[in-house]
Amino acid sequence: MKPPLENLLPAEARLRRLLPLARRFAAPLIALLICALLMLVFQRVSRHFDYHSVVHTLRGLSPGIWAASLGATALSYVALVARDAIGLRYVGETVPRPALWIGATVGSALGNATGFGALTGGAVRCRVYGTVGVQAAQVGRLTAFTSVTLALSLAVMTGVGMLGCAATLSPMFRLPAGVLQTLGGVIVAAFAVLLLVCGARPRTLALRRLPWLAALDLTVPSRNVLLCEMLYSVADVVAAGLALWVILPHGGIHFTSFIAIYAAALLLGMIGHTPGGLGIFEAAMVFALGRSVSTPETVAALLAYRAIYFVVPLVFSAGLLAAFEGRLLSARFAFVSPQRIGWLAPLFLGIVTFAVGSMLVISGALPAYRIRLLTLSDILPLWVLESSQLLASVLGVLLLFVARGLVRRLDAAWWVATVLVAVNLALALAKGLAFVEAAVLAVLLVLLIATRRQFNRSSSLFAERFTAGWLVSVGIVVGLAVWIMFFAFRDVAYTGQLWWGFAFDERAPRALRATVSAGVCAAAIAVWQLLRPAAGRFVTPPAADLDEAFRIVRAQERSDAGLAMMGDKSFLFSASRQSFLMYAKRGRTWAALHDPVGPREEWAGLIRDFVLLAHAHGGRAAFYQVRADALPLYLDSGLTLMKLGEEAQIPLKEFSMAGPHRANLRYALKRGEKDGLSVKVVPASDIPAFLPTLRRVSNAWLDSRSAKEKSFSVAAFKPDYLIAQSVMVVYQNQVAVAFATFMTTDLNTEATIGVMRHVPEASAYTMEYLFTTLALHLKEAGFGKLSLGMSPLSGMQPGPLASPWYRLASLTWKFGGRFYNFRGLRAFKNKFQPRWEPRYLAASGSVGVLFTLADLSLLAGGWRS
Repeated sequence: MKPPLENLLPAEARLRRLLPLARRFAAPLIALLICALLMLVFQRVSRHFDYHSVVHTLRGLSPGIWAASLGATALSYVALVARDAIGLRYVGETVPRPALWIGATVGSALGNATGFGALTGGAVRCRVYGTVGVQAAQVGRLTAFTSVTLALSLAVMTGVGMLGCAATLSPMFRLPAGVLQTLGGVIVAAFAVLLLVCGARPRTLALRRLPWLAALDLTVPSRNVLLCEMLYSVADVVAAGLALWVILPHGGIHFTSFIAIYAAALLLGMIGHTPGGLGIFEAAMVFALGRSVSTPETVAALLAYRAIYFVVPLVFSAGLLAAFEGRLLSARFAFVSPQRIGWLAPLFLGIVTFAVGSMLVISGALPAYRIRLLTLSDILPLWVLESSQLLASVLGVLLLFVARGLVRRLDAAWWVATVLVAVNLALALAKGLAFVEAAVLAVLLVLLIATRRQFNRSSSLFAERFTAGWLVSVGIVVGLAVWIMFFAFRDVAYTGQLWWGFAFDERAPRALRATVSAGVCAAAIAVWQLLRPAAGRFVTPPAADLDEAFRIVRAQERSDAGLAMMGDKSFLFSASRQSFLMYAKRGRTWAALHDPVGPREEWAGLIRDFVLLAHAHGGRAAFYQVRADALPLYLDSGLTLMKLGEEAQIPLKEFSMAGPHRANLRYALKRGEKDGLSVKVVPASDIPAFLPTLRRVSNAWLDSRSAKEKSFSVAAFKPDYLIAQSVMVVYQNQVAVAFATFMTTDLNTEATIGVMRHVPEASAYTMEYLFTTLALHLKEAGFGKLSLGMSPLSGMQPGPLASPWYRLASLTWKFGGRFYNFRGLRAFKNKFQPRWEPRYLAASGSVGVLFTLADLSLLAGGWRS
């Protein structure tokens, strides 16, 4: 009997909620499991050799061997380019040669280094080939085609190897030679059938009849295209195998047998889906070559091969993208947009930085060369050596986390990474004259400097949580460092005294302290990331909230509350929905603009709720430009007060053109009339028809200052915001040259200037003419006062007991005119004889107030995290 449908729905809903969690944590858990299994395998293999034998073998490699391996790597990448060219022919596209070389080499370097080449390398190809008109769907087909043909080529090479070298491959697969020969025959026969299926021309197979492949078509390539692609794939594999072959002492195995082993190991690594087959490929090679090549020589050759075939192309690609970002190659490859190609540089630098951080953590677990330590003992004191190795490992862990910020193009990540790399450059020499390590750090430092402008996202480095995959990756690096430390110091017996051994020749204690410190640092950051409260994020207010806020604004007297209608701030409403706070978020700062809007008896509760909201998300609460009469409410909430400046309020009942102190305004009116100025007040109902005229003036004003629209506390040109106000437009000889919007409420008690713009060629007296005429118009309409806005740092004269902030603000007022015209702004507003009312900042904490001010200035400038 089937259960009722209503009983199944809750289970289905629970399953749908669990699926995203399963997808989020499945890959990291599988990675941890694979890593643990590989470490167990290598723990067993490492019984047959020690660390010093591997290092001795690596140091014995001649420059000619390194050069030959690099040459074979270059041949492999030439074949990779040819593979992409055939793949483009398969999808019916051709691209210029420079774009082909860039897309193929850079995409392959990233795919080889990080694994999942169909995704990572495909993303790069989509970016590069997209600059010359190749569609994303075509790049997807190209990537799928090259990936499938590579796997097919490896399978065919493995099958041929099973037929001809079954005895050699038997230890790798743990199968009898006869069984391998049978499998090899089946693989080769299947490939022959595939060639028969492929005709002289490509064909499209419609798979719409299969429900699980609905709306999917499969294009079968022509026989010539498939064979060409597979031949270049074989050439790629043979050249890559040659890069490893020249490093190995291959006296005991023929090259043909070695290529069969190499292809089979690559196929196993591809099936394992580890980055570049890491671990699986090495284990397969060690098992297969165990009878022909000594294990220390095999391990040393595999380490050198990883550096040459994977790391060198990755660094080269990062340098190539940095060159595009620096426009060094833009003249030669003019058809490729440097901005679009340079966009990939942060991705590559993030991966390189993670690799360099891993190198530093692992380097701290390894013993330095004795001869170099003896040299340092004559130059540096012991405490410098000890602290250098420990600090380098800890900073390496920080680089592992900062790398994510580089991938996301955060400016804070760039600064931190640059400082960490520069410091580690000095530490690499101080901890043991690690010249290779210093060279790698120097290259990374140059690449970071060359790509500075690509990291242009202003945001907190740790504003968003690290993914489970990233934390697991850091954990794997630290775990690998611990395993390598125990492997390198296998002959050192562990005792409690090992922690306190301080001497130039005490390498094991130094590595132990550095590795444990790196692990503790990584664990502390991971735990902090997992336990810290959700940062929260800004949510654009829905239309219903905007309507509710508009109703509240119109029913009270403070006209500057009209800034709520800009739509760039969210709302916190009271329980009665009769009052609200408008706020935005930048970094850890939750910034409310002005005092609460609505009945005063609800202000205290709103202020308290907002402070609790910010603190619940680990943030800082700030109330910007609050008035003096509400300061006790903020003090009761435990906030720190700081004066920001003064707001100019024109008392309209006392405002007139009579008297000697109004001579300058009378002159502005007369001079404006002489220059052909006139005004027109546009009511809110007519503003939609005037928007094109207003936009023309606004754009001219922005262009003349190379500025962009502001936000938060500064009114911006937004149609939905403008139509909720009235506008006074200034005409010069019947042409609109300036305008100012003014916010009012239904009580008609005060007005506040909103957006002010004028064209560059307008009369020099335009703005004085505009404000004077507007003040007279509002006085006649019965308004009590007109706000001209705040003058920052105005009225802050420090006394003998003034706070450091007042002293700093006073100095900025006196000497900061080069950066902002503080005095000029106040002098202009003083022409209207206003009353100056103080405005304050109420914020959480004390030292954090400085960060709050920085976040507020960025919010006003249009930046939001």
